[in-house]
Amino acid sequence: MAIDQVTTEVINHRFIATVDEMMATLVKTSYSPNIKERRDCSVAAFDARGDLIALNAIGPIHLGSLLGMVQNLTQRFPLGTLKPGDAFLTNDPYVGGGSHLPDLTITSPVFADGNLVAFVSSLAHHSDIGGKAAGSESADCTSIFQEGLRIPPVKFLDQGRLCQDIFDIVLLNSRTPRERDGDLKAQLASNAIGIRRVTETYSRFGTDTVLAGIKALLDYSEARTRAEIAKLPDGTYKNEDFLDSDGINEDLIPLKVAITICGNRIHFDFTGVAPQVGGARNMPMIATLACVYYAVKVIADPTLPPNAGYFRAIDVTIPPNTVLNSSPPAAVGDRVATANIVGDLLIGAFAKVVPDRVMAGCGPLRGLIFSGIDPRRNEFFVDYETYAGASGALLDQDGKDAIRVHVSGSGNLPIESVEQEFPLTVGLYELIQDSGGPGKFRGGLATRRDVTNWAEQARISGRGLREVRGSPGLFGGEPGRTGRFYLHPATDRETKLSGSFSELSVAVGETIRVETPSGAGYGNSLQRDSDRVLADVIAGKVTVEGACRDYGVVIFDGNVNVERTIAKRREMSERRGDHGC
Repeated sequence: MAIDQVTTEVINHRFIATVDEMMATLVKTSYSPNIKERRDCSVAAFDARGDLIALNAIGPIHLGSLLGMVQNLTQRFPLGTLKPGDAFLTNDPYVGGGSHLPDLTITSPVFADGNLVAFVSSLAHHSDIGGKAAGSESADCTSIFQEGLRIPPVKFLDQGRLCQDIFDIVLLNSRTPRERDGDLKAQLASNAIGIRRVTETYSRFGTDTVLAGIKALLDYSEARTRAEIAKLPDGTYKNEDFLDSDGINEDLIPLKVAITICGNRIHFDFTGVAPQVGGARNMPMIATLACVYYAVKVIADPTLPPNAGYFRAIDVTIPPNTVLNSSPPAAVGDRVATANIVGDLLIGAFAKVVPDRVMAGCGPLRGLIFSGIDPRRNEFFVDYETYAGASGALLDQDGKDAIRVHVSGSGNLPIESVEQEFPLTVGLYELIQDSGGPGKFRGGLATRRDVTNWAEQARISGRGLREVRGSPGLFGGEPGRTGRFYLHPATDRETKLSGSFSELSVAVGETIRVETPSGAGYGNSLQRDSDRVLADVIAGKVTVEGACRDYGVVIFDGNVNVERTIAKRREMSERRGDHGC
């Protein structure tokens, strides 16, 4: 049936409001700090065919756990067998629809007038789902069988009744079953809200009108995406980057992409990317697709509705059995580390065609998981935490300090929550001076955090990339600072740890330092406005020595010495062999 634009927009906003309320419900009713504080969760609504209608995602990587979810579900449970009150649980990236095992997804069918019309899903990162290391996310896993409990799509609610055996299996395989109990029930509550609101929308407008509105919405998103792609110059634009470790060996692992724009279509070809690796930094294909869809939205139009319509304008080629399209039993637990490097890879390719829309390389997150016995409760705990890096600079602005980048999005756990929830104290949390990649516009600053353990039988697992070389600068901008871990920091026992380790014993009172990578610069640093450099010095982001060394700006008695700055920049420009002055 024909439908007018106003009604289509009203229906669209009803679905957006639905997923927003689902997200609020999930966050407010969950039990673990990872969800209620860090908001490491996402929710979505789909039509009966499984096409994404509305999404509230804290991180684009979660789209990789939702893509294909309905199709995988209905292959095992045909549409005609689904009943009101059913719900299905899964997490497996190879047979379920997840992108790594800690992301448990619950999907519920929605009925109107006795007909199945939609699905709603809630996804939450559970801080432990079993496996060889506490936290179920260790870069040095060599097989998915080491990463935790694998769950194909299974019935979790049967016409409103909890499938207690499935529930018990999940709890039995987690080191923190009390959290799993509360978080899974929060997901069911979120889905219940989604079912109620979608049913109300169909009741208010009628099935034919809502279905017509969904079709019009998806068609509009496709047309809008194609129109934006058509504005880009035709051609093929290539880029290369690398992983500096697969989680086990510190070998450079090449990543390659060729982006071809032809009229109103765009094709991403990852031919030439490295074979799947021995560690846990492989990505299932759906996770790579999430990166691609993120990049198109960022470059073409950040206000594109996040639905399946704009996916239609995008073609993707990813050779199988590669690090970006892995096959079982390859480990995929640390796929987000790779995904954020893929973000730099894709944006770097787009820099060759739309330099005004891109940012320089970013500093990806670093993960650190504490576990052990909390002496206050005599109970095992898992503190799953990821620390924000920083974004790269843009054409006309500096990168953002201490921020999650590309496809990751959940927040750092506030210090107050860390110290209340876990037997840990945070003695230091600061921006690292001079860490932003120098440029006409500098990269965002990295962070430094010291965490002291007070748990018994404590273990830590760490993971992070950009250890060998920092994030790449653009158009003369310089790389960002690398990331690192330390044990016993700022003492005569200080020990630098590798970027990937698991189940390392730490004693009561020992301190671990996390330093994240930073963002890279955009443009020649000798062209940076000297007043901006002075402002950074005053703000404590750049030292006086760094201002001179990296930008050629000489600061004396709190002011820029103009004559000495001109001379310094001329000398640095000649030494570099450029014309930065």
